[in-house]
Amino acid sequence: MGVVAEAAMGSVIRKLGDLLTGEYKLFKEAKDSIMFLKAELKSMHGFLKKMSDIGEELDEQTKCWVDEVRELSYDIEDNIYDFLLHFEHESNNIPQHGFRGFIDKCINLLRNLGSHFLLGHHHETIKEFQGLKRPIDLRLLALYAQTAGLVGIEGPREELIRLLMDKKGVSAGQMKVLSIVGFGGLGKTTLANQVYRQLENQFETRAFISVSQKPNIGKILRRILSQVGYVAREDTNMDIWYEDDLIRTLQEFLKNKRYFVVIDDIWDESTWNIIKCALPENMKGSGVITTTRIDTVARVCCSNQCEYVYRMNSLSNQESRRLFFKRVFGSEDDCPPFLEEVSVKILKRCGGLPLAIITVSSLLASQRNKLKDQWEHVQNSLGSSLEVHPTLEGMRQILSLSYKNLPHYLKTCMLYMGIYPEDFTIEKNDLVRQWVAQGFVSKAHGRDPEDVAEGYFNELVNRSIIQPVDTNPNDEVLSCRIHDMMLDLILHKCREENFVTAINELQDMVGLHDRVRQLTLNFDGVNVIDGTVLGAIRFSQVRALARFGTSAYTPDFLKFKHLRVLTLEFPSGNHEPVVFDLTGMCHLFQLRYLKVVAYGKIVLPEKIRGLQQLETLELETSIYYIEVPSDLIHLRRLSHLIVPRGTRLPVGYGNMTSIRTLGQFDLSWNSVNNIRDLGGLTNLRNLEIGYTNCNCSAHVCNISMDALSYALEKLCSPNSSSCCLLQRLRMWCMLPRVPKSTGELHNLHHLELQVIEVEGDVGILARLQSLVYLKLYIFGTPKGVITFGRGFPVLKCFSITCIKMSSLTFETGAMSKLQRLEINFNAHGWVHQGAPPVGIEQLQGLKEVVVSIGCCFAKESDRRAAESALGKTIDVHTGGPIGNIKCKNSFFWFEDFGWRDIKITEDFNFST
Repeated sequence: MGVVAEAAMGSVIRKLGDLLTGEYKLFKEAKDSIMFLKAELKSMHGFLKKMSDIGEELDEQTKCWVDEVRELSYDIEDNIYDFLLHFEHESNNIPQHGFRGFIDKCINLLRNLGSHFLLGHHHETIKEFQGLKRPIDLRLLALYAQTAGLVGIEGPREELIRLLMDKKGVSAGQMKVLSIVGFGGLGKTTLANQVYRQLENQFETRAFISVSQKPNIGKILRRILSQVGYVAREDTNMDIWYEDDLIRTLQEFLKNKRYFVVIDDIWDESTWNIIKCALPENMKGSGVITTTRIDTVARVCCSNQCEYVYRMNSLSNQESRRLFFKRVFGSEDDCPPFLEEVSVKILKRCGGLPLAIITVSSLLASQRNKLKDQWEHVQNSLGSSLEVHPTLEGMRQILSLSYKNLPHYLKTCMLYMGIYPEDFTIEKNDLVRQWVAQGFVSKAHGRDPEDVAEGYFNELVNRSIIQPVDTNPNDEVLSCRIHDMMLDLILHKCREENFVTAINELQDMVGLHDRVRQLTLNFDGVNVIDGTVLGAIRFSQVRALARFGTSAYTPDFLKFKHLRVLTLEFPSGNHEPVVFDLTGMCHLFQLRYLKVVAYGKIVLPEKIRGLQQLETLELETSIYYIEVPSDLIHLRRLSHLIVPRGTRLPVGYGNMTSIRTLGQFDLSWNSVNNIRDLGGLTNLRNLEIGYTNCNCSAHVCNISMDALSYALEKLCSPNSSSCCLLQRLRMWCMLPRVPKSTGELHNLHHLELQVIEVEGDVGILARLQSLVYLKLYIFGTPKGVITFGRGFPVLKCFSITCIKMSSLTFETGAMSKLQRLEINFNAHGWVHQGAPPVGIEQLQGLKEVVVSIGCCFAKESDRRAAESALGKTIDVHTGGPIGNIKCKNSFFWFEDFGWRDIKITEDFNFST
């Protein structure tokens, strides 16, 4: 309790310090009042900082005091921003007396607060734990990657596989439905995922879908269609289909296929009854696995065939020890003797629940020194309810312990994640940029705030507060999810602290706090909401608005005043494409972060210059380009500009040296001068370039490519500092060859290229000393051998797409650090001229080979021959890499594809 109040007051103190600078030219009386106010707040801030760590429940008087301090801090900060805004726009007419009156009012309020509370009241109960800032803990990533070997899941996995694949007791080819049932945190999803990964190549098509407590049936059915490989016609909008349309389409698509579907986290029978209608009984030997916490739901899923209900058990003592010590020490055998006894007691309190064990062990692993008294403190803080039977309150108690022991700067960041809905995949970049925009990131001397915030993110991963979803070859976590039980705790704390107000349905409006600061709306199927429904909310005090779900509803921007973060995500829904009008946001002068993902047209204001605080502008729409205001170039703080393809940037954008991320820059819609101006963005870290207009003449294309070469050479010139900054470059624009200047990007760690030919240019790429990931798409047909020799000193993942795989040769010593090789080609014509790359066995560090074969229009003999050839090549590798060969009902586009040999049909797909 008090963490949000402490963070809010810290922000106010920093803003008061800014006011005391000479720039604002305040009268002496006003300055004296500010200095007094700052001193008073500083003494209270120190106390609040300690009180936020109190393990015991605060008394009602203290809670009321903390609530008042928090709201007062917000009000003071809002008024400071109003003053600063007035100063910036009317510096010759500063309202000295009005502002001084406000300061005096704040001082009086503080005195009243002080008379109701003694600052020393709880000093003797305060305990403080120090957090560590460090990169991602690789042991934790290994734990997530190798769950089967760490949490005693081998036996259950093999039992489920036996049940699913056993033909006894069922008619030949009959679909089987298994259900995994157990308490939250037992590892149902992990077990289902292990079975899914083990069996996925034995089925023609597959899908893994999470349902959650408040399911959107239309979205679930669309996701199943997407994952099983259904591709709608180009002029089809699946987002407006009704549920029965989606069900019929799924039935038709799957009726002749052997499929494997996992439906995770079902909460009620009605949800399953709808989903199962879409899964045809086609006598092809298909399989379905469901997971649920509710026994009756599990039985219904299996048509009351109890032998197909698998009940999850807690981990045994030995399995619990193995998981616990592996997380804390890296090995089961490395626990020092003086911690053995307390470890046994801690594990007993965890009750064999993997989520509880991982949470507590991550807390202990984060402590620099393994001190017995710290471990005993953790043991004493754990309740005993999980020892007897798992309960929600018992799990909340364990998860709450992890929260209480977070450093102050992490607690606010953790609570802010309550702004995302259940089962949402959260991008790290989004979180980091929002934390910075909200002022949650403390200023570290000489360090970039986003780098500091990324350290915060890594700490939350290391402590198992959040679960990694996507990682890159450099072991960086790119996205995450929050376990639903952790989200339950976060929302519980947010209600206590009036931090994030989550409204998922109209019932959530009951009992709202009269002052909402961070608001998240998640409406599905609610298409019409009049102004009276959310009328109780004072939008003028809202600092962050997040909007999710399929409803098109968005509050009126004119009602907001102090908005800093605006996230609007509704990419699909039961509606036709609509116009998302953002013209009413011109007055949001404090807006720092704006992200809109929309199915429809996004309309920006004609003038956007007033949004001087804007740091991130990210706009995504799949069907319309966006008209960017010409005065965008005057946004001095804009760091991240992400717009859809087909967008034309305003003239002069090349002077926006604050930009670090630019995507997607479309060569076909920007002038030659605009393309050349890319070279002026000297702080670029992340650049994505595309070319969408395939109808341009060859002459126009060549001019654009010449301009791009000029821009890259300028970025890499000795007089430019950008060559030390650019880290990620995606060029999906069919370059004639690899630009020579690419070899000068010495800090580049991620590179994606589309080229017509690459012969003779491999050496340019091999010089890149920091390159970890390389994706190379060769459109032309190689005229000779493409040789990969020495170089690529740190490359871990290489993806190559080529029409003629036999042209590729890996020499001895090539790509010595390579762990993952991705090979993409078409099966068409393989019997006559196909052959795998030469020298794959020379890639000594290889751990995984992923092969994607475009099988559309290919003969069955070609498909089988290609699969066999690649399979044998992988099998003979002495390092024993894992092979994953998949055939896709699509094809990869190349300059010369042998069209004369292919009968084109209307129903075809392109892959890139």
